[in-house]
Amino acid sequence: MPPVRRLVLVVLVAVACGASVVHAQTLSLTYTSGATYKYSLHSTADEAITIGAMATPLKFELTGSETVTVNSVDSGGIADLEISLTNLTLKSTTGTVTNTTTGMPSPAIDMKIGPDGRIVSVNGNGSAAFGVFSPAGGGGFISAVLPDNAVKPGDTWSKDFDQANTLGAGSIHVATNSKYLRDESLQGVNAAVVQTTSTATYELTMDVSKFAFGAGSPTPPLPQGMPQSITVKGTSTSDVTSWIDPAGHRVIKSRMSGTTDASLNMEAAAGATMPGMPGSFTIKGKETTDISPA
Repeated sequence: MPPVRRLVLVVLVAVACGASVVHAQTLSLTYTSGATYKYSLHSTADEAITIGAMATPLKFELTGSETVTVNSVDSGGIADLEISLTNLTLKSTTGTVTNTTTGMPSPAIDMKIGPDGRIVSVNGNGSAAFGVFSPAGGGGFISAVLPDNAVKPGDTWSKDFDQANTLGAGSIHVATNSKYLRDESLQGVNAAVVQTTSTATYELTMDVSKFAFGAGSPTPPLPQGMPQSITVKGTSTSDVTSWIDPAGHRVIKSRMSGTTDASLNMEAAAGATMPGMPGSFTIKGKETTDISPA
């Protein structure tokens, strides 16, 4: 059969079989006050803390249950989420010593997240959403960065933004690149699978009293020997894949792998000393976080 006729035949067969047309769709997170979502949480870290010439390996593995409750949603679509962690088991290894703790209490985490999946703040601090002071996955809840326009599988987009440091000076610059990988059936939903890779660079000065008591709380003098400020400089990377319900506008499942490479310098108040404090040290390592439907 001549090539042209063969091509025409293939096209006709595809049409006759009802070849599907891929339509672009809008992907966003839309929350309703009072709604709750339940997940299983699994986080790991494999890091080294270096003080002077001595490096101490640190590993942990955290498993548990996570309940996300929507406290409120503002006019811009930013949701205030309360994240409660229960049934926690923590396995930690420092050097050659391993400990396992079960049933440990964990205070609720307040997190604000935008309709495009960007974490705005954790416990009122924008700089805690990324970097060395970030709880695993922003408190265990993570999402890929979603686009501002309708997209279809194969489409890509980029977003850069800055996170304010409400506990001192400086900010975090975050550069992200995302791709709509595919559609995949998950729990009866035709979920959109989106991947975001990001790099956060930061140079921050943290007021320790605000870090300890909160930016909006009274800040009594810290005890003698405690650092008054901490300077943090470094980079963090992450690779997040999320399964998004396009109709329900929610995260069904997410997984993250990332790295941290940061240096910290602790400073005392003028004329004070910090006996027993290391002064400066570095943290390098890798982390993972997975949240799955519970």
